[in-house]
Amino acid sequence: MTVESARARRREMNRAQVNSDTPQSSQRIALQYFQMWNTGDSSIADEILSPDWTDHAHPEVTGPRGVRQAVERTRAVQPDLRFQMDTVLGDGDTVAVVGSVGRGARDEPTPRLVWLMHLQEGRLAEMWTYRDTSA
Repeated sequence: MTVESARARRREMNRAQVNSDTPQSSQRIALQYFQMWNTGDSSIADEILSPDWTDHAHPEVTGPRGVRQAVERTRAVQPDLRFQMDTVLGDGDTVAVVGSVGRGARDEPTPRLVWLMHLQEGRLAEMWTYRDTSA
């Protein structure tokens, strides 16, 4: 199995996990967050985000309402923006998602990112974003 086919398989498994009817796991909630950005459908924001949601990379966007507004604004100017999730690690109150952000097939490769997400009472409460600077 090539590296690319392994990544494609992981992406497909992640999509299946997001779309399944299984109980909410921390990993599933984290994937749903990125799915909101990829689809532009932020209707689940109140279900998966704490009222005090904080994205430390974007401290101006707080709470589910702020995220819904940010998704709407961002998708309006960048409709082809896509979050690629390659690996999801952890469960419980901490999840790490490894991936990248791009704008479809035309986009140049982007640095890998790690999103560290903290959950409280079954909802995402905080997120930190780290860029892979080793390349």
